[in-house]
Amino acid sequence: MKLWNRNFFLLWQGQLVSVFGDALYSMALGFWVLQETGSTTIMGSIMALVTIPRIILGPFAGVIVDRCDRKKLIILGDLIRGIGMLIIAILALNGSLKIWMVMLMGIVLGICSSFFNPSIQSVLPEIVPSDKLIKANSSYQMATTGADIVGQSIGGVLYTVIGAPLMFLINSISYLFSSFTEGFIKIPEIERKNINITFREDFMEGIKFILRFKGLIRSLIMAFFVNFLFGMIRVLIIPWFVSDPSLGMAKYGILNGFQSFGFLIGTLILSFITIKSNQKYNVYIFSIVTFVSLIGLGAFINNFVIVIICFTSAFGFMFVFNTVANSTIMELTPADKRGKVFATIGTLAMAISPIGNFVGGVLGEFMNPRAVIIGSAIVGLIIVCSIVVNPEVKKFINYEAEKIDVK
Repeated sequence: MKLWNRNFFLLWQGQLVSVFGDALYSMALGFWVLQETGSTTIMGSIMALVTIPRIILGPFAGVIVDRCDRKKLIILGDLIRGIGMLIIAILALNGSLKIWMVMLMGIVLGICSSFFNPSIQSVLPEIVPSDKLIKANSSYQMATTGADIVGQSIGGVLYTVIGAPLMFLINSISYLFSSFTEGFIKIPEIERKNINITFREDFMEGIKFILRFKGLIRSLIMAFFVNFLFGMIRVLIIPWFVSDPSLGMAKYGILNGFQSFGFLIGTLILSFITIKSNQKYNVYIFSIVTFVSLIGLGAFINNFVIVIICFTSAFGFMFVFNTVANSTIMELTPADKRGKVFATIGTLAMAISPIGNFVGGVLGEFMNPRAVIIGSAIVGLIIVCSIVVNPEVKKFINYEAEKIDVK
């Protein structure tokens, strides 16, 4: 089977289009909310309403993904979002759109994502060759990252030219187009072994599968702490730039653009190189250590050019280690467990970030933001070295070379 087969291409281009529409929607929504209310708090609440359903429903949605027709869930997820966006666009065009309607749509988007994302992660290993899964993940992320960068780049200009209602409409069309093309994807049905188990037993089966692998557990613990620390850092970058006369908000905007460019570089690298099974752990460890070190180094030197170089490179390495880990989990997990396994892992990783955001905001009130970022990077480096520099993690990441039992 080739990497760029018909099924993978249809999935890839569908996400390319819908992520581009999402980028335009988020830009238009931000401008529209500020114009209507002048409140950043309301904007933050709407963003939270997208995330909260994914945190609450994630693990349970994964069980449903493993029990149902994944193709129908993928199509339905995009179709519901497309119709919802169409309603929002029509209301906006008529001048009838209210804040509560946008908030309600945020909940709908979050619920759809709870089912859609684990469905995609469950399907991907079955429509591409196993030895090209890292490249497939990279190509998939390259499409979504690239589309997001382009959408964010032109979103402000489009808003001034066509306004929020038509940008909402473009997002609706992108989702409807994706749902249409996804109808032509051929996805194998899951062969369920234990068809008579209860929902609770099915849910626990995913937890038990994760707990079987000490290397996976260590990787998840590391990711939990690093996501918490990075949640703090992400909040503190703005006050760091604002408090430093040599930086400022204009340069913060430039930094954001370069960070996205770093992700794109990471996707390009992994899309064109092949990492051997017995080398994945080395790439994984090197990428994590380099990512954390570069964040701390950029804050420590505090020179804008150095900050740009360090943060751009760091985000490229972040993409590399995330992709290597996710590809390993995809290969290791049986098809009838992928939905719940990925949904559980995604929920654990996502749930800690908002807490990190909050703690970072509190610390930034009475401590030097740059000092907290440097300290967080040092703590992160200690955590990484103490948790994932370990034979069990190496066995997990290099599982093909190590021949571990996944039955």
